[in-house]
Amino acid sequence: MNKSGTITSYPDNILMKGITFKNTHNIPPVTPPVKQALAAEIHGDKSVFYECSFYGLQDTLWDATGRHYFYKSYIEGGIDFIFGYAQSIYEDCTINVNMGVYEPQLTGYITANGRVSAKDTSGFVFKSCRIGGSGKAYLGRAWSGFSRVIIVNSVLSDVVVPLGWDSWNYGKAV
Repeated sequence: MNKSGTITSYPDNILMKGITFKNTHNIPPVTPPVKQALAAEIHGDKSVFYECSFYGLQDTLWDATGRHYFYKSYIEGGIDFIFGYAQSIYEDCTINVNMGVYEPQLTGYITANGRVSAKDTSGFVFKSCRIGGSGKAYLGRAWSGFSRVIIVNSVLSDVVVPLGWDSWNYGKAV
């Protein structure tokens, strides 16, 4: 069970509009290592976030379980800052890497999807989003052997490491 979240949401069928979720626990100067500090943990099914903002450094948004829709939202972090097992669409969102501000010597990771099997319907879709910020970051790393992240019709700045993806502990495709 997570104990670092600013908010944890379990109910189904919720709509949140114009709310900012922020966790500054890990914002330097802190003594390394940087630890998990969630701005939000979302479990409920059919959760919608409209023009919301999520700020953190590591594990900002735990898109844990369920189906979620993020529209015109802002998500900021440096390490696995959008992660989880949910089936979610991020549309017209701004994804901001802050790794260069707080830990410029490190390379960050935007996503860490944990899809657990080939039949699992979970995954993250980023549609018409803008990815930018400070420092360098991979688009994501595989939290599981079946991780799935789709980025379509989006603008990626030079903050994205040219290789794009890191297999983490899952070096071979299945």
